[in-house]
Amino acid sequence: MHGPLGAFGAAFVGAGSALLSSADDVTAPAPIPGVTDFAFGRLLNPDDAHAAPLSLTAEGHLMVRVRGEMMSRTDALLVCSENLETRPLNRRMQGRAVPDVFRRLVSLEGEGHMVLSREDEHFFPLQLHRDLCFFIEHYLWALEATLMWDVGQLPGSRGVREMALVRAAGEGLLALRIPGELVAIKIAGERPYRVHVAGFIGWVGNVVPRMERDVPYLHCEGEGAVFVSLPSSGRPSGPALGGRPS
Repeated sequence: MHGPLGAFGAAFVGAGSALLSSADDVTAPAPIPGVTDFAFGRLLNPDDAHAAPLSLTAEGHLMVRVRGEMMSRTDALLVCSENLETRPLNRRMQGRAVPDVFRRLVSLEGEGHMVLSREDEHFFPLQLHRDLCFFIEHYLWALEATLMWDVGQLPGSRGVREMALVRAAGEGLLALRIPGELVAIKIAGERPYRVHVAGFIGWVGNVVPRMERDVPYLHCEGEGAVFVSLPSSGRPSGPALGGRPS
């Protein structure tokens, strides 16, 4: 006949067996990697001849791979190959080079890599497949030399609220950096839209945006899609993108 102590001992033994059984099921912790294995397993610049000219790191920074020539901004630079050469990039208008130099974009030549910080914004690499696109100049951060491009002004913006545009066409990659979420609005003949200038990024297709005096909205008509930056969560939308157009 077991007393209270005997019953407690039996329960203790039973609990101990259960703990040992559960301990056997616990996955052993991963081994700590050697420093060399760790370094070469997390390379930002692996020797991959087939890697895309533009891509994103795990944290959303822009990786620019130069094989010959690439056009890119260099502000917000984090790391860069020393064997890349930069030269000023003359602006083009109607397909012809003009004496004015881009304030932001430069030509990168050589073989190497560069990483640009997203800071508190978001990079969006995009592939053009014989598309015709227009983007507000200060949102454009990189584009392949295979693309045809030139610059101009948003219709109706000269002398009102000047907005420089870059027209890009052909086959190749480009990258945008914008403050919010990138979305698109379909524009059709029977469905024109108004888009606030603070969120207007550009368009693809045969869209005709028009700016009017004393109105902070662009009237967009035609056929295609307009790119718009929506405020990210945590950012106040404010009057710029909210409310009704006046």
